[in-house]
Amino acid sequence: MTARHAVAFIVLLMLANWSAADELLMKNGSRLIGKLVSASESEVIFDTPFAGQLKVQQANIVSVVADQKVTLMMKDGTVYRDKQIVKRDQRMLVMAARQQPVVFDVADMALINPEPWRIGDGYKWFGQVSSALAMERGNTDTDELDIDFESIWRSLEDRYTLRGAWELDEANGVENKDASKLRGKYDRFRARKPDDYLGFQLALEQDKFADLNLRTTVGPYLGRQYFDTPLLAMHAELGLVFVEEDYNEAPTDDYWGSNWEVRLSTDIIPDTEFYVHADGIINFSHLERQLVNTTIGIGLPIVYGLTAGAEIKYEYNGGAVQDVDKLDETYQLRFGYSW
Repeated sequence: MTARHAVAFIVLLMLANWSAADELLMKNGSRLIGKLVSASESEVIFDTPFAGQLKVQQANIVSVVADQKVTLMMKDGTVYRDKQIVKRDQRMLVMAARQQPVVFDVADMALINPEPWRIGDGYKWFGQVSSALAMERGNTDTDELDIDFESIWRSLEDRYTLRGAWELDEANGVENKDASKLRGKYDRFRARKPDDYLGFQLALEQDKFADLNLRTTVGPYLGRQYFDTPLLAMHAELGLVFVEEDYNEAPTDDYWGSNWEVRLSTDIIPDTEFYVHADGIINFSHLERQLVNTTIGIGLPIVYGLTAGAEIKYEYNGGAVQDVDKLDETYQLRFGYSW
């Protein structure tokens, strides 16, 4: 067999595997033949026999034909399960046996083959755990360990979130930092306005060298998911909290306040996540004693869920006890795992 015959044979085998193929018609007149993998409001993932998986912006697509059955979710919330998408007289239709075809446009599509939780089937579990470790030997021996984690269970109706952090530092064998945080949240999304939700939180915090034995924060809040795509994800929350602070030396304090949170992330740079997380508590009794935590970071995927990144953390405590700095700054290189 000559090289030409071998190439032709390989091409025929590849085409045979794609004989029942889906099709994308582009606005520039080109046509892609392959397999429709999934689609969001911004892009379509299309698998081709010659170029592998491609991400195609929906704005560049005129029509979609799905020879294989797909699950299609429209922007109005309607879900068509295990249906074919065909094209007739320049129109796209959702087809099913013994059912009237439904005419639609590319702009009407929200998701193709969405994750099960997005159409009301169960929960999606995702999260991350990361750590920063630093060791220095010389005039001063220092050891620093910082661990963060976040675990989220999300369904169409609600969301459970668990976050935690622990920081332990030593200098010349003497401990000089021992602080930890744990926060649990429950969010219930509104049926008619699924971007809005009502939540409840419980947070625990201790900082040995800030004289804080335990800070307990509890209360409800209102939130809104403004964006929820890889290109831009953002939510904001505002609520009412009761805070109790137990100190080792200073007197115990408790007060009513308002909590707020803003979390934003974007992968506008391919394969790179840039994020800003900020939250705080306003003390109604003493407005100058605000608590504000801000994290600015960048994350890069490595392989198999492993990640690397850099962070800057600012932790401000306007009510810090005497001889304790109100602002704590941390600069870190982090390594972790996401799922």
